[in-house]
Amino acid sequence: MPPNFIQEQLSLAYLRAVVFNAGFSLSEPVKDYYGIDGTVEDPYRRGVNRVDFQLKSATDYTLRADDIAYDLRVEDYNRLIRDDDVPRVLILFLMPENPEEWLAQSPEELCLRKCAYWRSLMGEPHTPNTSTKSVSVPLANVFNRDGLHDMFRQLI
Repeated sequence: MPPNFIQEQLSLAYLRAVVFNAGFSLSEPVKDYYGIDGTVEDPYRRGVNRVDFQLKSATDYTLRADDIAYDLRVEDYNRLIRDDDVPRVLILFLMPENPEEWLAQSPEELCLRKCAYWRSLMGEPHTPNTSTKSVSVPLANVFNRDGLHDMFRQLI
């Protein structure tokens, strides 16, 4: 199986675990035509209660003191910067370079390595770049149970 496919499936497993553990719901389109990999919904929130996301898994990124630098395809960047009624975020799942380290399992636990982070790019300026755009994703925006609740508080 191609490593990119395995990365994608492991990042989806991480995302599903976090979303359902937080008590939220998840929907995924059959095919990603519009740069949206899915929607996270808070069933207890009134009014706008959902956030659309683009999910990326990465072994090639730069970890800095306060953020992660990641080269996002311009096509994806342009879809994420658009203002819309429903907030959109980039969720970036960082993985070790070595595929042997992506998952560990024992009778006591199942561990996906490393961690996911999120960032809203809505309202950012268009880029003159033609292939990729470097984006920074704050290390403070951890995509975990508490981070998911924080994301909803900040965006909605």
